[in-house]
Amino acid sequence: MSRQVTAIVPAYNEEETLAEVLSVLKSTPVIQEILVVSDGSTDGTVEIARSLKLRTIHLRENRGKGTAMAVGVAHTDADVLLFVDGDILNLSGSLLEQLMEPVLAGTSDMNVGIRHRGAFLNAWQRHNGPLLSGIRCLRREIFEAVPESHREGFAIETGLNWACRELGLRTTTTVMYNLKHLVKEKKRGLWRGATARVRMFAAVFGAYLVLSFKRPVLRPARSAAHASDQQPSLYQAELDYINF
Repeated sequence: MSRQVTAIVPAYNEEETLAEVLSVLKSTPVIQEILVVSDGSTDGTVEIARSLKLRTIHLRENRGKGTAMAVGVAHTDADVLLFVDGDILNLSGSLLEQLMEPVLAGTSDMNVGIRHRGAFLNAWQRHNGPLLSGIRCLRREIFEAVPESHREGFAIETGLNWACRELGLRTTTTVMYNLKHLVKEKKRGLWRGATARVRMFAAVFGAYLVLSFKRPVLRPARSAAHASDQQPSLYQAELDYINF
């Protein structure tokens, strides 16, 4: 039986790169649904997504990557989730197929795309981490198991890795050659970009420390058929988002 794949694109002011990412997703046959979640964007992000006739959810305020991802999950019944950041460069259909194939074939439960940095660094990241990535494919139950404390901001990256491990499921990696992303310093300017980068790593490291010293409870898994039951009121209020 084929599994439904939904691509969820969390995007905050990604008008420079979003069209390229979405065009590749649209041309990949195995992806049945694409959801763009604008995390309070103030540029042309929403207009670009809508011009490509894609379902677009616009959060009225910037809530962070984890919340944007959770909003996307709450609006799909798919059992396989593909998360792709809106600022990725050089994405291709073949790279997406390489990333999704292990999960769809049942040989992996979460496959994380890692950018090529040379043989040594590739091997180091694969075996020692940290598995921080703007592109990953996973079974829905892994995302659902992430504790609420790790669903905010960039802590979601650590939360997903931890949840997969705690569930006894398999995490694999795929080296994605030529893949790049538009760095924060170029998007926001040197000072603001560098500050955002420091905050990102601080959030990830802080989340790791919390999980190391205090083990939260995994969230109970729910079937895709009852996915709508898990939506917190935050994701249902029209005051918080616009669902195009």
